[in-house]
Amino acid sequence: MKVLVLASQKGGSGKSTIAASLAVAAWQDGERVVVVDMDPQASLAEWGKLRETGGIVFRSVAPTALDRWITETRKVPAVSLVIIDTAGTFGPEVDTALKHADLCLVPVRPSAFDLRAAGPTVDRLRLFSRPFAFVLNGTNPVTHARTADAVAALEVGGAVAPPIADRTDFRDSVASGLGVTEIAPAGKAATEIIALWQYTKERMSQR
Repeated sequence: MKVLVLASQKGGSGKSTIAASLAVAAWQDGERVVVVDMDPQASLAEWGKLRETGGIVFRSVAPTALDRWITETRKVPAVSLVIIDTAGTFGPEVDTALKHADLCLVPVRPSAFDLRAAGPTVDRLRLFSRPFAFVLNGTNPVTHARTADAVAALEVGGAVAPPIADRTDFRDSVASGLGVTEIAPAGKAATEIIALWQYTKERMSQR
């Protein structure tokens, strides 16, 4: 079993939206997925309530029980991937998730403020010696030079996963309890999420 954590100490980075579509892409790729929403805003949990398609399991785990729950779930053959969405403010429960992470994705918006704000998250991950990758999220699909500049800035601090553009498919899928690979399988958003999932899968397989 692998544990994928989405973490960022800045609100509005798009953690929940990415987590939702990644969960679907992983499930479609044959993973047996369990999703845990540790964010008090509960956006991912609300998305789960909208889903009418089976296949992805949602679990509510108390922050104080997370360490034991992950340890016990690792023993369950029926689960191959746990995806944990964390709060935008780090606390003990986020630290617990990070300590168990086989990979942490750190979504970052393509702005100077957001790029600088990624620093504290990276410091925390390095403290726990956990593998991570930035995900440049919400890029403008027509300003490729700006995206390349933002990727280059992030690469100074660590690995960078395939970027995600600002596309309506992401908003539409979240509103309907779907992933972008379900709402528009041939769309550009689906292509980007599949690329991100394949990158994530490869990184986690190295552990």
